Amino acid sequence: MIAKLPIPLQKKLTRLVSQCSIAWQLIEPNDRIMVAFSGGKDSLMLIHLLDSIRRIVPFPFEIGVFHLNQSAPDFPAKSQLDAIAAEGYTVWSEDLETANILAQKIKPGDSPCGLCSRLRRGIIYTQATKHQYNKIALGHHRDDAIETFLMNALYNGQLKSMPPKLLADNGVNTIIRPMLYIPEDLLIEASRYLEIPVSEQTFCTRGHSGERYATKLLLKEIEKKNPDAKGSLMAALHHVIPSHLLDEKLK
Repeated sequence: MIAKLPIPLQKKLTRLVSQCSIAWQLIEPNDRIMVAFSGGKDSLMLIHLLDSIRRIVPFPFEIGVFHLNQSAPDFPAKSQLDAIAAEGYTVWSEDLETANILAQKIKPGDSPCGLCSRLRRGIIYTQATKHQYNKIALGHHRDDAIETFLMNALYNGQLKSMPPKLLADNGVNTIIRPMLYIPEDLLIEASRYLEIPVSEQTFCTRGHSGERYATKLLLKEIEKKNPDAKGSLMAALHHVIPSHLLDEKLK
């Protein structure tokens, strides 16, 4: 799969992952990294790029692939897991009847996102611990970080986004996001070379009704007037000026 990417594109993607990893110490000697595999282009590209890094760093680390099946009909992950296993990766999955649980627990009109996220995290953390993986790699990219930043500001009244490295709430699992410096456009381009399907389909039953989709639309409108808007927002996440904010704890 690696040889199919044009060399300049492969080098650019690998360099961005390397920069993120070095800056935040994401990939270290003898790490056992579990990729949380959704079946979409991002998690497939994450496996590809972690393997690229593994081929060039002067130390060993392992990659395992875990898929949480949330009972989405015809979601492509099922057909992809065998192919990933055939390339030599340790692959396993777990089933979670998300829709039934949410239907029982969530009142009509309430958002299911919080409970759904907690259910997924709990199983992913448990699987990483059970199989002795010290880090969990998620396939979030630059656009995800930017959207999360805006969502938190617009809907939650907080200035925060997705950190490249985070100790989970349980105090055991370390979450890493090696692709956080990569624009989604580059991942889409690479996915086409590797014949990875690019689709907006997800397991989410809410479809395009949630806050993230609304934020995507907002960004598209902003980009019509400022094509560099996403780059500027990412730069803002790297250049925080506490003295010019209103949080009294920063005084």
